[in-house]
Amino acid sequence: MASQAQQGMMMSDQERALCAARSNHVDYAARDAMHYLGNYERIIPANLTRMMENAHDWEHLPFVHASSFAGIDCLDQGPWGWRARLHLPQDKGGGTQLLDLIADNERHYWVSTVFYGMGEGIEIHTQASQHDDQHIKVDVGFYLPEAPPNDEMAAMVLSYMQSQYATLYDEDAALMQGRQAALDARKKRPAYKDELTEICLGPLSDFATDKAHYLDTPNGAVVLRHVDGHWTVHDAVCPHMLGPLEGDCLKDGVLTCPWHGYRFDVESGKNLDGKCGGLRQYWRVEISGDEFRLVPNR
Repeated sequence: MASQAQQGMMMSDQERALCAARSNHVDYAARDAMHYLGNYERIIPANLTRMMENAHDWEHLPFVHASSFAGIDCLDQGPWGWRARLHLPQDKGGGTQLLDLIADNERHYWVSTVFYGMGEGIEIHTQASQHDDQHIKVDVGFYLPEAPPNDEMAAMVLSYMQSQYATLYDEDAALMQGRQAALDARKKRPAYKDELTEICLGPLSDFATDKAHYLDTPNGAVVLRHVDGHWTVHDAVCPHMLGPLEGDCLKDGVLTCPWHGYRFDVESGKNLDGKCGGLRQYWRVEISGDEFRLVPNR
């Protein structure tokens, strides 16, 4: 992926001017002058930290929300949020939009605005709040530059937006829960590499070659796979944001994280995008007769 500076060079003069005109602060007064179409509310099994992390995470959009976004080019980002060129799937009209997400982090509030392309002028304002010890509430308000021409059109647009956000939060809730579970698992202090000992996995015949086998070890979860005629083992989580590298994420010797699309060589663990470190290589597979073992790499 191109660096932020390279992406800036990729902008057209029109895009550069449009982005330069945008504020990096939520304009509450401007919101109140717009037409309020309606809202969507949702109780989510997550916490406010994960929710704000998710709002700032532009990279996940074309991967976790593949039915809504075909691609994204980040044009600018910071503690205030991010600004990007979004590519839409063909079944949603194709083409591109310029969109930014501006966050008021202290208030757990953010606004997404389409400022060029299909839907230009639409603002989506989201307030997150604590619901109970295990859940948060999001209240998503939809604002238009002008009122729709009639009630029927207003109802149709609102129904579409509510359906779209129900899908987005179904997908985001799964990501946030997975992220929290991975962080909780990592809190258990892993054994140091030089403290690890061999793990006997049992008979080789117990492991089907056409499946990925998830295993817990003293140093965290790993996945055992049969690749190109031999067995190999790799870390079960992506080092970027602990996305799951289990199940059907391997193709042509490359593991692809389903959350952000980061790619890793299944054998060496090397990150192929140059965007993060490689997978931990604490174990190797050894087979003696029919005995299957994980042996620490020293």
